[in-house]
Amino acid sequence: MTNFLHDITSRYPSKAILYEVGKSQGGRSLWAVALSSYSPNEHILLRPEVKYIGNMHGNEAIGLQVLLYLVEYLLTSNDNQVIELMNNARIWIMPSMNPDGFELSQQGDCGSTGGRNTLNNIDLNRNFPDYLGVPFPSSNRAVETSAIMSWLHAVPFVLSANYHGGAFMINVPYDRYYTGKVSTSSDDDIYQMIGRSYISRISQTNKYCDSRTDEIGTVIRGADWYEIVGSMQDYGYLNYGTIEMTMEISCCKYPYENLLASYWNYNRDAMIELLLQAQRGVKGLIRDEFHQSIPLTQVMIDNRRPVVNVTPLGEFWRILLPGVYTLKVFYRGYEIYRQQIVINNSYSPLNVNIVIPQLAYIHYINRPIQLLSPFITNIV
Repeated sequence: MTNFLHDITSRYPSKAILYEVGKSQGGRSLWAVALSSYSPNEHILLRPEVKYIGNMHGNEAIGLQVLLYLVEYLLTSNDNQVIELMNNARIWIMPSMNPDGFELSQQGDCGSTGGRNTLNNIDLNRNFPDYLGVPFPSSNRAVETSAIMSWLHAVPFVLSANYHGGAFMINVPYDRYYTGKVSTSSDDDIYQMIGRSYISRISQTNKYCDSRTDEIGTVIRGADWYEIVGSMQDYGYLNYGTIEMTMEISCCKYPYENLLASYWNYNRDAMIELLLQAQRGVKGLIRDEFHQSIPLTQVMIDNRRPVVNVTPLGEFWRILLPGVYTLKVFYRGYEIYRQQIVINNSYSPLNVNIVIPQLAYIHYINRPIQLLSPFITNIV
């Protein structure tokens, strides 16, 4: 994997940059490739950032494999959708989040847990801070988890998918019951549409799913499947507003080598179409009359939670389905602006440029900061 990533990024230096996001417990590199038709080495104003992660569970190798195929395809394809995608987004791909576990896994092992966890026996998908739970002791946090958390803090990801094996379904937030026995997020309409769109584009399922016929090809809210605390998708969604999904694409966790290319063929078109979903909805800039960004600013669509934090450059993105919405801007937790927006059914987002005079928000500076959480419903 490492040799392949070094080789292909050296062959396409204008389109691909290889980053080491961190190290595993065993000292292996957590590689992430940034891909774009131009300037893959930097964040470009209003260009959406998207990411795919694979092999979070070390024995679920199918994600690693299809993501390596995807890197090559994005850099070599002349397909119009691929060209559009590479022109309009920066795509991050981390083939293996758990390379130590992968080294311990066995080809052809469809169902065991050998290699699933890190070297110090941590399940990475139970290791992220929980929004409402007891604070997770940092001493029990895996180095792999900490590396991903730093990465998410540094890059304003709009859309993300985490590739697993062991089932054939799309898993969406929430992975735990945050309010009673309700697992439905405010963006469930978006998750259901995107998930079903992915499922509909997979050319066929696979023969290892016979014993799980009630789950095959479904889009399921994580807690309704089985509840976990500390998942990566809930962490990214609740803390950053990223549309996060978990893609279970093979009921066999580590298929034999001669089957791997077929899984890529099954998923290729769906993986491309999913990345294009980051172009749906609305994006824009929020600045004052002096063209300065406004710190501690958040964007809410209708009453959807979580809200989205505006970047230090004044940017925001929000994936939305076609419809009429109210866009609201909050400063330090206080609403300072709203407007109606109309979203069309296209992969071309509505662009808005919002100018908020300092007089509209300056008098809130001396008031207590009350940034909006994902779950509080009363708006000041």
